[in-house]
Amino acid sequence: METTPNHSALAAGAKLLQPLAHRLRALGEYRTTLASLFTLLVFGLALIACRRLLDTLDPQHLHQALLAVPHSDLALALLATAGGYAALLGYEWSACRYAGARLPPSSLLLGGFCAFAIGNSVGLSLLTGGGVRYRLYSRHGLSGTEVAKMSLFASLSLGCTLPLLAAGAALLDLPRASAALHVAEAPLAALAAAVLLGYAVLVLLLWRHATPDEQNPQMIRARLGRYGLTLPGAHLSALQLLIAIADMLAAAGVLYVLLPETPPFGSFLLVYLVALAAGVLSHVPGGVGVFEAILLAAFGHSLGTAPLAAALLLYRLIYMVLPLLLACLLLLGNEARRLTRAGLRLASGLAAPVLALQVFIAGIVLLFSGATPSLDDRLEPLSYLVPLQLIELSHLGSSLIGVVCLLLAQGLRRQLSAAWALTLVVLLAAALLSLLKGFDWEESAVLIGTAALLALFRKAFYRPSRLLELPGSPPIMVATLGVLAASTWLLLFVYQDLPYSHTLWWQFELDGNAPRGLRALLASSLALLVLGLIWLLRSPPPPLHAPTPEELGQAFAAVRASLQPEGALALSGDKALLFDGEHRAFLMYARRGRSMVALFDPVGTPEQRAELVWQFRDLCDLHHRRPVFYQVRAENLPHYMDIGLIALKLGEEAKVDLRQFDLDSTGKDMKDLRYTWNRGQRDGLSLVFHERGQAPLAELEEISAAWLAGKKVREKGFSLGRFNPDYLQYFRIVVVHHQGRPVAFANLLETDSPEIASLDLMRVHPGAPKLTMEFLMLGVLLHFKARGGSFFSLGMVPLSGMLPRRGAPLPQRLGALVFQNAEYFYNFQGLRRFKEKFHPQWEPRYLAVPAGLDPLLALADTAALIAGGLSGLVKR
Repeated sequence: METTPNHSALAAGAKLLQPLAHRLRALGEYRTTLASLFTLLVFGLALIACRRLLDTLDPQHLHQALLAVPHSDLALALLATAGGYAALLGYEWSACRYAGARLPPSSLLLGGFCAFAIGNSVGLSLLTGGGVRYRLYSRHGLSGTEVAKMSLFASLSLGCTLPLLAAGAALLDLPRASAALHVAEAPLAALAAAVLLGYAVLVLLLWRHATPDEQNPQMIRARLGRYGLTLPGAHLSALQLLIAIADMLAAAGVLYVLLPETPPFGSFLLVYLVALAAGVLSHVPGGVGVFEAILLAAFGHSLGTAPLAAALLLYRLIYMVLPLLLACLLLLGNEARRLTRAGLRLASGLAAPVLALQVFIAGIVLLFSGATPSLDDRLEPLSYLVPLQLIELSHLGSSLIGVVCLLLAQGLRRQLSAAWALTLVVLLAAALLSLLKGFDWEESAVLIGTAALLALFRKAFYRPSRLLELPGSPPIMVATLGVLAASTWLLLFVYQDLPYSHTLWWQFELDGNAPRGLRALLASSLALLVLGLIWLLRSPPPPLHAPTPEELGQAFAAVRASLQPEGALALSGDKALLFDGEHRAFLMYARRGRSMVALFDPVGTPEQRAELVWQFRDLCDLHHRRPVFYQVRAENLPHYMDIGLIALKLGEEAKVDLRQFDLDSTGKDMKDLRYTWNRGQRDGLSLVFHERGQAPLAELEEISAAWLAGKKVREKGFSLGRFNPDYLQYFRIVVVHHQGRPVAFANLLETDSPEIASLDLMRVHPGAPKLTMEFLMLGVLLHFKARGGSFFSLGMVPLSGMLPRRGAPLPQRLGALVFQNAEYFYNFQGLRRFKEKFHPQWEPRYLAVPAGLDPLLALADTAALIAGGLSGLVKR
């Protein structure tokens, strides 16, 4: 096929970029694993640093320091925590204004508090907090884009103000800041001054070059090269700075009031800000270990290791753990209220991820409990009722259950019924063992409460599956290893004064807490090793295969029984099929690069669609591919959010309302269409509808070949059908005749219901009359209207409806640019103009894909699937 110089240049550029693309794909194969290992490495180094800094600390002294904290200081810490979260809600209010969203105050308070409480404790606040916000705010009509803008604004508010506050704190008390950070005064002052100067230059540049946003007066527009940025205006930025100062002062105040001896607040605040930034950058959940190591290194000698360690422990409990538990309870309460009103269905609710988090926390509690000694005043009376052997077995069993809970959290997150049942059993068993090992009724109450919540939200775990078939998750395994490493650290710290001896492993005495802890740690490590090996040594996932004739028949039956005629594209045979357990619903997909791309929403009922979305996610995890869903509808977006995907607008689908489509209407809208219909009949055009298997395919193949040659294009695939007799045998075909000779045709996508229909191939011979294509479309619309149809889909126009508005996300503005300026390669505007003639309703269609850089790579893989390869992207 001949190419123009433009095509040749594009092809040459694509060829040059192929080696880089291959390297990026190879790195992407192991990106998640490498990131998880990096987090584990940083966490391990932080534990080693903390261990060395606490070498001289006696656990008894730590216990005394905890008891020595006055109740008034605890009350002040709780008050400061309340103030800190009130300031965080200020972030949420500002983010709402930035996104131009309107929310009821109660929803804003609930969403903001829960998002920040979970994000602060779990880490990755942009994703975890964003997921909570989407769940709560989407019920009030907020789009995924608006929620993403709010989450990004709230997350970046702290990051942008943290260097400014740290520089100001350093200059306020330079000598003490220098001593606390162990940095000379001159370079520290120079660094702080450079930071302040940078902010001043940035403000000056914005003041001189930024312009007010016409659509939102509280925002300004700034240019960065070719791109425009929407930033908060002066008033909103000043407000954010005040909120950030209040947030940092309150959060630092929680730790400050818990210290028995208070250092100068300026130097303390500086070290606190540095430790906070290091914890965020480490990607360790909550910055655990990293945050503590920096503060211990800075103030351990001056304040005393025991009082500072006690204050840090209480700070974690008051500022992070307590709000986290409260947020979980609030979210579950909110879901329970919806449960009562919605009729016992939570397949798309927050219950599953929140309860998975609570079970993971329960596993941490059990492992940490196994590494610390039991209380003597409870153990001795218990020994009169329970034999020593049972106490030993209970201690060992509760630690093993702790490991199981950590791993079961993944199954709960995936809403598996088997994970729910097993978790419920092990939690109740662990509650009993907690009483038997040392009458730890507080621990038992927490476990029973978690089990009760699981029982209450039974309907959230609806997916039937075998746990051993669950795909391995590097983040979950790394998190479990991190908890086990922390348990080991805690055991070594608590019993650091006890000399190690091989005989400890075989001591069975009532006061033998150290031997019990050692045995529990060994058993937990072996259990994790065995489960990890089971996952690693499982048979490889089944290879993807083209659908068999039997599967195609099942897919055809599922489409006919549904209201999704577009699902008939599965019959083209170029996509693999994933069925539900009863083979009454399915999902079609293909693999390209690191992407597994599913076409359209799964075909089936809403419940079947939700299950198939999870099955596809599991399949992608088994094959180490990113899940991508192409051309999905807005009403199904919660299913994709459940598996951690984001939504990007692709374009708009044109749907004609046949109930209002009246060619005989006297309105001006139908005048041109009436002319086309009458003129076509006068010119000798007529329609013939052929039943399945009765169309003259030999004659139609000549029309198809002439159309391809005339357009200088080749057959596409994936989201479009090909001219193939095996494919076309499944459909009724409408043929346009001109004076008795076939000149155009289209295959009809239908279901057993007259509610909606569509079409796939629509090809016209170059020698046909000019209005043949419009005549064909009009005839099809009138045909389905006469059959009692409600809607007819004309298909999607890519990039349609993307307007280059100020403040719109970058992908939407780029899409609008391509839509308006890429007519030479893809006639998107002409396609929309053609479909506009039939006065359709336009509905958005989306791409659901993981966040980060994945959307760009997924779009490239999907485009290559449709075009039949990378070369097809630069050829017409």
